[in-house]
Amino acid sequence: MLPFDPHSLSLVVRWVHVASMALLLGGAILLWGLGVKARALPPAEQNRLLLFVAERYELFFWAAIGLLVITGVGNLGALGMALPYSGTTWGGRFVLKLALILSFVPLSLVRTLLIVRLAAAEPADDAVLATPLRNVYALTTLYAVTILFMAVSLAHGG
Repeated sequence: MLPFDPHSLSLVVRWVHVASMALLLGGAILLWGLGVKARALPPAEQNRLLLFVAERYELFFWAAIGLLVITGVGNLGALGMALPYSGTTWGGRFVLKLALILSFVPLSLVRTLLIVRLAAAEPADDAVLATPLRNVYALTTLYAVTILFMAVSLAHGG
């Protein structure tokens, strides 16, 4: 039997964490950009295209959120006692990052419910959904970039 190497497991957990964030952020950027480019299409085609992609992205988004939470908790468990207290600069930033994440999840649920409702409503051919969808994915992107900035600064001692 091979010996268990906790460093290998830690590497896998961190890789899954980073890959999940890349999927979450990359999909949001894709939908934001698609919302911008879709303005050249007739409204009915904009709606079909954006809702088709958004519905699929939301499934991947929630899978990525689940993996981020699981691996984040795993990282906390592995590093927990070695982390600085919340009274330190690093600890304060870490608490801020956790607060951003805790607010990101319910805000994202609102976005997902919007997508589900729009998809179920079958919007009229002249309704233009590109603007609200572009805006909601722009906000998702900016919020995720803020969390990512916090994570990178914490990982590098900031």
